[in-house]
Amino acid sequence: MAILTPLSLDDARRVGALYGLEIADVRGLLAGSVNSNFALTLAGGRGQVFLRVYEEQQLDAAKREARMLEHLAAGGVATPQPLRRRDGSSPAEAAAFIAEHAGKPVALFPWVAGESLCQARVTPDAARQVGAALARVHLVGASFEGASASRFDLDHLDQRLRGLRALRHPGRADDTSAAGALPEAFTPEVAAAVDELTGRLERIRAAAPRTPGPQTLIHGDLFRDNVLWHGGEISALLDFESASRGSAAFDLAVTMLAWCFGDDLDPALAAALAAGYTSVRPLSPEERGRLFHESATAALRFSITRITDFELRPKGSGVYKDFRRFLARQRTLERLGPEGLLALLRL
Repeated sequence: MAILTPLSLDDARRVGALYGLEIADVRGLLAGSVNSNFALTLAGGRGQVFLRVYEEQQLDAAKREARMLEHLAAGGVATPQPLRRRDGSSPAEAAAFIAEHAGKPVALFPWVAGESLCQARVTPDAARQVGAALARVHLVGASFEGASASRFDLDHLDQRLRGLRALRHPGRADDTSAAGALPEAFTPEVAAAVDELTGRLERIRAAAPRTPGPQTLIHGDLFRDNVLWHGGEISALLDFESASRGSAAFDLAVTMLAWCFGDDLDPALAAALAAGYTSVRPLSPEERGRLFHESATAALRFSITRITDFELRPKGSGVYKDFRRFLARQRTLERLGPEGLLALLRL
């Protein structure tokens, strides 16, 4: 992620003062895929805090996320609780967590020591811990009121695909353009992927369960770079930007595809992830029955969003996430089928 909204030292000091903090230095972080993030060094050698500029969320959404993180942290989920302002904001309101910079919401968080794992370092024990941590999010989050609906349902993904198809057929009245897309980046390989994804979406929609199924608060994006580790234990779950009301089976599927796939789905990692999850929150028969559909939807989502958010944007200014990785996951799921996936997870 590029730093979309610059933050000078003077800006950081102004924001920090609202939280009773004296800032000595500011450093941009190329982390995440949506927001601008910074490490603020505190004066007097008192450590660091993490500052996030919300690039897409408006003030009300940032307030809602602050309330959600407070709720999760209070319930024992390993996620940093946002810092409260000390400049007179009402402590009873979520606005007490949120400041403003360049017309955008800003939140500060405690700095949590830890590192993310590369795929080669993911062990069955690590996968088991991640599964258990995700289950705690679903258990604690079930009592959180005010979570928004997902921004990545099949209708939303269909709109993104229509926008991509419009690059091949500019001017068609039934298509919408893909915001920020660069036509010269729409290579034959990308065009072929869009055609493949369009067919997959139609098949997934046709096979979708008739009812939405059980709902809870889901993370929606628990990839390896959103989990910090310290001393072999999880120290923090990060980046609840995509959190919403949704299907626990979908969230488990996203996490499985993120943590248990190298060149193929790793049976030992997938089984450990599922075992860790079910040790905290058993899956209902309905949720088990939805796992294949939710896994296919998750692979579709990240294939599409990695084309729109990474492939068709200028490269070299931040992290790049390759859509081809999730196309490979989709093909693996089709090879396994519903029964094969449950067998792989030992469910």
